[in-house]
Amino acid sequence: MKKALLLLSALMLTAALTACGSDKTAIKDENPAQAKVEETAAPAAETAKAEEPAAEPVVEEAKEEAPSPDDIWTYYDNAKWSDDFNGVKSSIETVVVTDQAPKDYDESNLTASAVGIKFKIENTTDKLWTTYPDQAELITSTGEQLQADMIVSDHLGGEIEEGVIKEGNVIWFLERGHAADVKWVKVKWYVTEGDGFSMDAKREEYSVKLELK
Repeated sequence: MKKALLLLSALMLTAALTACGSDKTAIKDENPAQAKVEETAAPAAETAKAEEPAAEPVVEEAKEEAPSPDDIWTYYDNAKWSDDFNGVKSSIETVVVTDQAPKDYDESNLTASAVGIKFKIENTTDKLWTTYPDQAELITSTGEQLQADMIVSDHLGGEIEEGVIKEGNVIWFLERGHAADVKWVKVKWYVTEGDGFSMDAKREEYSVKLELK
Protein backbone atom coordinates (compact mmCIF):
# COMPACT_ATOMS: atom_id res chain seq x y z
CA MET A 1 0.00 0.00 0.00
CA LYS A 2 2.81 2.41 0.95
CA LYS A 3 4.68 1.54 -2.22
CA ALA A 4 1.61 2.31 -4.27
CA LEU A 5 1.20 5.68 -2.55
CA LEU A 6 4.87 6.51 -3.08
CA LEU A 7 4.64 5.58 -6.76
CA LEU A 8 1.55 7.72 -7.19
CA SER A 9 3.23 10.69 -5.49
CA ALA A 10 6.27 10.33 -7.73
CA LEU A 11 4.12 10.27 -10.83
CA MET A 12 2.23 13.39 -9.71
CA LEU A 13 5.51 15.29 -9.01
CA THR A 14 6.91 14.32 -12.38
CA ALA A 15 3.76 15.55 -14.07
CA ALA A 16 3.94 18.85 -12.14
CA LEU A 17 7.59 19.46 -13.13
CA THR A 18 6.80 18.63 -16.73
CA ALA A 19 3.97 21.17 -16.72
CA CYS A 20 6.18 23.85 -15.17
CA GLY A 21 8.85 23.20 -17.74
CA SER A 22 6.35 23.61 -20.54
CA ASP A 23 5.16 26.95 -19.11
CA LYS A 24 8.73 28.35 -18.97
CA THR A 25 9.38 27.32 -22.53
CA ALA A 26 6.19 29.04 -23.68
CA ILE A 27 7.23 32.28 -21.95
CA LYS A 28 10.65 32.27 -23.60
CA ASP A 29 9.14 31.60 -27.01
CA GLU A 30 6.15 33.87 -26.58
CA ASN A 31 7.20 35.86 -29.62
CA PRO A 32 9.47 33.50 -31.51
CA ALA A 33 9.18 35.39 -34.79
CA GLN A 34 10.19 38.67 -33.12
CA ALA A 35 13.15 37.04 -31.46
CA LYS A 36 14.31 35.72 -34.77
CA VAL A 37 14.01 39.12 -36.44
CA GLU A 38 16.04 40.75 -33.67
CA GLU A 39 18.81 38.22 -34.10
CA THR A 40 19.08 38.68 -37.87
CA ALA A 41 18.23 42.39 -38.20
CA ALA A 42 21.75 43.69 -37.63
CA PRO A 43 23.46 41.33 -40.09
CA ALA A 44 20.81 42.08 -42.70
CA ALA A 45 21.34 45.80 -42.30
CA GLU A 46 25.10 45.39 -42.49
CA THR A 47 24.74 43.29 -45.64
CA ALA A 48 22.48 45.87 -47.26
CA LYS A 49 24.94 48.59 -46.28
CA ALA A 50 27.84 46.61 -47.67
CA GLU A 51 26.04 45.95 -50.95
CA GLU A 52 24.93 49.57 -51.30
CA PRO A 53 26.98 51.16 -54.07
CA ALA A 54 29.33 53.89 -52.94
CA ALA A 55 27.97 57.36 -53.46
CA GLU A 56 29.48 59.08 -56.44
CA PRO A 57 31.66 62.07 -55.50
CA VAL A 58 29.92 65.38 -55.95
CA VAL A 59 31.76 67.41 -58.54
CA GLU A 60 30.94 71.09 -58.56
CA GLU A 61 30.72 72.62 -61.95
CA ALA A 62 33.47 75.13 -62.58
CA LYS A 63 32.12 78.61 -62.36
CA GLU A 64 32.82 80.54 -65.48
CA GLU A 65 34.54 83.82 -64.73
CA ALA A 66 32.73 86.90 -65.80
CA PRO A 67 34.25 88.29 -68.97
CA SER A 68 36.44 91.31 -68.42
CA PRO A 69 34.91 94.57 -69.57
CA ASP A 70 35.87 95.89 -72.98
CA ASP A 71 38.95 98.06 -73.05
CA ILE A 72 37.83 101.69 -72.99
CA TRP A 73 41.03 103.01 -74.55
CA THR A 74 41.89 103.76 -78.17
CA TYR A 75 45.59 103.09 -78.76
CA TYR A 76 47.95 105.09 -80.94
CA ASP A 77 50.95 102.79 -80.98
CA ASN A 78 52.57 104.81 -83.76
CA ALA A 79 52.89 107.80 -81.40
CA LYS A 80 56.36 106.93 -80.13
CA TRP A 81 59.36 108.99 -79.09
CA SER A 82 62.74 108.45 -77.38
CA ASP A 83 65.83 110.38 -76.34
CA ASP A 84 69.09 109.81 -74.48
CA PHE A 85 70.23 112.75 -72.35
CA ASN A 86 73.70 112.05 -70.90
CA GLY A 87 72.77 108.44 -70.19
CA VAL A 88 69.21 109.03 -69.03
CA LYS A 89 67.00 107.31 -71.60
CA SER A 90 63.45 108.64 -71.83
CA SER A 91 60.80 107.19 -74.12
CA ILE A 92 57.10 107.41 -74.89
CA GLU A 93 55.82 103.99 -75.89
CA THR A 94 52.17 104.69 -76.69
CA VAL A 95 49.38 107.27 -76.42
CA VAL A 96 45.80 106.35 -75.56
CA VAL A 97 42.52 108.29 -75.46
CA THR A 98 39.01 107.58 -74.21
CA ASP A 99 35.63 109.23 -73.74
CA GLN A 100 34.56 106.55 -71.25
CA ALA A 101 36.76 107.29 -68.26
CA PRO A 102 35.31 107.43 -64.70
CA LYS A 103 34.06 110.95 -64.04
CA ASP A 104 35.33 112.22 -60.67
CA TYR A 105 36.70 108.68 -60.05
CA ASP A 106 33.16 107.23 -60.07
CA GLU A 107 33.35 103.84 -61.80
CA SER A 108 29.60 103.90 -62.39
CA ASN A 109 29.78 107.13 -64.40
CA LEU A 110 31.96 106.51 -67.45
CA THR A 111 31.47 109.84 -69.17
CA ALA A 112 34.81 111.61 -68.72
CA SER A 113 37.38 112.15 -71.49
CA ALA A 114 41.04 111.40 -70.89
CA VAL A 115 44.44 111.08 -72.55
CA GLY A 116 47.10 108.67 -71.33
CA ILE A 117 50.79 108.29 -72.15
CA LYS A 118 53.04 105.36 -71.27
CA PHE A 119 56.54 106.52 -70.23
CA LYS A 120 59.77 104.66 -69.65
CA ILE A 121 62.75 106.31 -67.96
CA GLU A 122 66.09 104.51 -67.50
CA ASN A 123 69.22 105.81 -65.78
CA THR A 124 72.15 104.04 -67.41
CA THR A 125 74.73 106.19 -65.56
CA ASP A 126 76.30 105.96 -62.10
CA LYS A 127 74.91 109.39 -61.16
CA LEU A 128 71.71 110.57 -59.55
CA TRP A 129 69.09 112.24 -61.75
CA THR A 130 65.66 113.74 -61.15
CA THR A 131 62.65 113.82 -63.45
CA TYR A 132 58.88 114.30 -63.15
CA PRO A 133 57.01 112.86 -66.16
CA ASP A 134 54.06 112.17 -63.85
CA GLN A 135 53.73 115.97 -63.45
CA ALA A 136 54.06 116.68 -67.15
CA GLU A 137 51.95 119.33 -68.84
CA LEU A 138 49.77 118.27 -71.77
CA ILE A 139 48.62 120.46 -74.65
CA THR A 140 46.02 119.12 -77.08
CA SER A 141 44.96 120.00 -80.61
CA THR A 142 41.52 120.79 -79.19
CA GLY A 143 42.90 123.77 -77.27
CA GLU A 144 43.46 122.40 -73.77
CA GLN A 145 46.51 122.82 -71.49
CA LEU A 146 46.36 120.34 -68.62
CA GLN A 147 48.25 119.04 -65.60
CA ALA A 148 48.54 115.30 -65.09
CA ASP A 149 46.20 113.66 -62.62
CA MET A 150 48.47 112.50 -59.81
CA ILE A 151 45.83 110.24 -58.28
CA VAL A 152 45.34 107.84 -61.18
CA SER A 153 48.80 108.21 -62.75
CA ASP A 154 51.66 105.87 -61.86
CA HIS A 155 54.37 107.28 -59.61
CA LEU A 156 57.26 107.99 -61.95
CA GLY A 157 58.58 111.29 -60.60
CA GLY A 158 61.44 112.12 -58.29
CA GLU A 159 65.01 110.96 -58.01
CA ILE A 160 66.16 108.08 -60.17
CA GLU A 161 69.25 106.29 -58.97
CA GLU A 162 71.90 104.61 -61.12
CA GLY A 163 70.64 101.60 -63.05
CA VAL A 164 67.00 102.24 -62.13
CA ILE A 165 64.14 101.90 -64.66
CA LYS A 166 60.80 103.61 -64.08
CA GLU A 167 57.88 102.68 -66.30
CA GLY A 168 54.18 103.50 -66.12
CA ASN A 169 51.18 105.50 -67.31
CA VAL A 170 50.36 109.18 -66.87
CA ILE A 171 46.72 110.31 -67.26
CA TRP A 172 45.17 113.70 -68.06
CA PHE A 173 41.43 114.37 -67.83
CA LEU A 174 40.06 116.74 -70.46
CA GLU A 175 38.05 119.70 -69.21
CA ARG A 176 36.06 120.17 -72.39
CA GLY A 177 35.60 118.45 -75.74
CA HIS A 178 36.09 114.80 -76.59
CA ALA A 179 39.27 112.77 -76.61
CA ALA A 180 38.21 111.20 -79.90
CA ASP A 181 38.61 114.65 -81.51
CA VAL A 182 42.24 115.08 -80.42
CA LYS A 183 44.54 114.94 -83.45
CA TRP A 184 47.85 115.62 -81.70
CA VAL A 185 49.22 116.14 -78.22
CA LYS A 186 52.30 117.94 -76.88
CA VAL A 187 53.80 116.86 -73.56
CA LYS A 188 56.33 118.88 -71.51
CA TRP A 189 58.57 117.78 -68.62
CA TYR A 190 62.28 117.84 -67.71
CA VAL A 191 65.26 115.75 -66.61
CA THR A 192 67.95 117.25 -64.40
CA GLU A 193 71.18 116.00 -62.89
CA GLY A 194 71.35 115.46 -59.13
CA ASP A 195 68.51 116.15 -56.74
CA GLY A 196 67.07 118.98 -58.84
CA PHE A 197 68.07 121.85 -56.50
CA SER A 198 71.37 122.84 -58.05
CA MET A 199 71.21 125.83 -60.42
CA ASP A 200 74.29 124.60 -62.29
CA ALA A 201 73.09 121.03 -62.86
CA LYS A 202 72.72 119.66 -66.36
CA ARG A 203 69.09 119.90 -67.38
CA GLU A 204 66.97 118.98 -70.37
CA GLU A 205 63.56 120.53 -70.99
CA TYR A 206 61.40 118.28 -73.13
CA SER A 207 58.53 119.45 -75.30
CA VAL A 208 57.42 116.50 -77.41
CA LYS A 209 54.65 116.75 -80.00
CA LEU A 210 53.00 113.51 -81.06
CA GLU A 211 50.70 113.16 -84.05
CA LEU A 212 47.76 110.85 -83.45
CA LYS A 213 45.77 111.23 -86.66
